[in-house]
Amino acid sequence: MFKFLKDRFSKEREEKPITIQIGEVPTLLDVLDAEITADIAARTEGHRNAVTAARTELRELVRDLRSKEREEAYHPKLEKIARNTLPLFEKSMLSSLVKDLPLEPEEFYTAASECLKGCVKGLAGPGRYLRSVFPDEMKEIRVTVDRIGREVNAMTPHFAGARRKRDQIAGLRKTAASLSGTVADHEKMVADLARTRDEIALEEHAIEDLSKVLAQAGDAAASAEIAGLKTVISGLHEEVSAADRALRSDLSVISHLLRKGEKVLQRREGASAAREIEPVVDVLAGSGLPAEEQMVPGLARALPLIRSMIGSGEIVLKNKEERELFSEDTDIMARIRALYAQRRDAESRLKASERAYAVIPVIEQARKAEREMQKREARLASLRERMTTIGERKQALEAEIPALMAGIEQEISTLEGKPVTLIGNEGI
Repeated sequence: MFKFLKDRFSKEREEKPITIQIGEVPTLLDVLDAEITADIAARTEGHRNAVTAARTELRELVRDLRSKEREEAYHPKLEKIARNTLPLFEKSMLSSLVKDLPLEPEEFYTAASECLKGCVKGLAGPGRYLRSVFPDEMKEIRVTVDRIGREVNAMTPHFAGARRKRDQIAGLRKTAASLSGTVADHEKMVADLARTRDEIALEEHAIEDLSKVLAQAGDAAASAEIAGLKTVISGLHEEVSAADRALRSDLSVISHLLRKGEKVLQRREGASAAREIEPVVDVLAGSGLPAEEQMVPGLARALPLIRSMIGSGEIVLKNKEERELFSEDTDIMARIRALYAQRRDAESRLKASERAYAVIPVIEQARKAEREMQKREARLASLRERMTTIGERKQALEAEIPALMAGIEQEISTLEGKPVTLIGNEGI
């Protein structure tokens, strides 16, 4: 399946270094794991067979103690020991010996170790009381248990070495998984970067086309007819602004005098006396220009009160604007209504002119192009920011991947006992 597998099993495998792709690492680790299993099975086969044989022999020796008890007569004290302790010893020993050991080497070793512990415990426990009753038999049992111990101890270095290698392999699997994930992320970054570049190119092309449309619209908008309409619109804007300023100026003077009148009435007649003036003062206190229908009725009721206070000397006109607006020759309400009408008329004509301007095909086209241009430019800025982020992430991954590869190369080389070269995907 992979070239490195063929190289591993060739006659020259000891001399040839191993070269593998990143994606082949999991398979190589599976091969190494299988080799460890096969190697430990071969190295421990004799010991396992010896343990199995010794256990069989030990079972028979333990069971024979029962027949020895029946065949021989002992001193009453020894008879009591045999009668009370032998069943406990037999139970302790056989509980560790009756169950067959697994065939798998490592499971066999674990089970054999547990069996040995149980036998040693049985000898040290109830077994020590039987030495005086069955000295020869217990000696033979102890010797057989010692044989099992020697065989288990002989296997221990093999399994310890295998476990160390398997721990290395487990660590390598994690590192290889991390490397695979990092490589996959890098490939995604490469693809995202290419896609983002294409999207940026499309947006730049679209913006260039829109710039041409706007330039053409600007040339068309320079025609005498359109230029004249723009001049009219500009003049109407100024007319609306002039009416607005005039209204605000007069309403500011009125508001100032209304507040004075409010204080005079409150001082003269009490807090409730200014009820005709207060609503108008509240309307004028707002930041915007009051609506005509909201302002005029209350103002018409409040102004006679203010004029009366001016006439009585309770309110003194202190500046040119106040004296002009509240002169006997000025009809303030007519003046305010006229300013509202002037503003309304100018605003109406302005809106009509703006509608006429907006529906001119070239102007409408330019407006749509400008809106589209704004959207495209915002998206272009977002794409460029995204490309920077992707590029930074790609560079970080490109620095991370070689370190992971070097670590895997070193670990596999240690396991193999010869140099291993790890080859990355194109672009890594």
